[in-house]
Amino acid sequence: VKNIQRTVIMMGRYVEQVVDVPAGNTCALVGVDQYLLKSGTICTEDDAHTIKTMKFSVSPVVRCAVEPKTPIDLPKLVEGMKRLTKSDPMVLCYTEESGEHIIAASGELHLEICLQDLQDNFMGTKVKVSDPVVSFRETCTAKSNQTCLAKSANKHNRLFVEADTIGAELALA
Repeated sequence: VKNIQRTVIMMGRYVEQVVDVPAGNTCALVGVDQYLLKSGTICTEDDAHTIKTMKFSVSPVVRCAVEPKTPIDLPKLVEGMKRLTKSDPMVLCYTEESGEHIIAASGELHLEICLQDLQDNFMGTKVKVSDPVVSFRETCTAKSNQTCLAKSANKHNRLFVEADTIGAELALA
């Protein structure tokens, strides 16, 4: 059994410590972070309704690489990225196969805030940050009005292509 260190109410960037929280309210518990990743329901009743995990319509599209200014701070960076991931449900932190540490956010301002939080609150040191890269994605909203022709390098194969939307059943699969 793990003790809860503090009960707090989070209001944006500010945290207010409270003694108790009435039923039906959402709060944050300090000291259970190793048991819960981002969110969860803690209760004493077996038949209680759990809070569903929030689904976001925005995905992290702006990303940048970060590295510590000195190699000694690498463990701080890794731990700071773990804390950042726990604190913000919209941020995505991961390490590429090349060993590059990536932070992805939903926009440039969100990325800027995440980097500031990483350096000031979660690490305590400065990091080198690469230029932000935006993942470019396109979609097809209606059937194309023309047929495109593509020929192979040896001119023996021809591809005729028309773009069209995919059905809802395929998109959900």
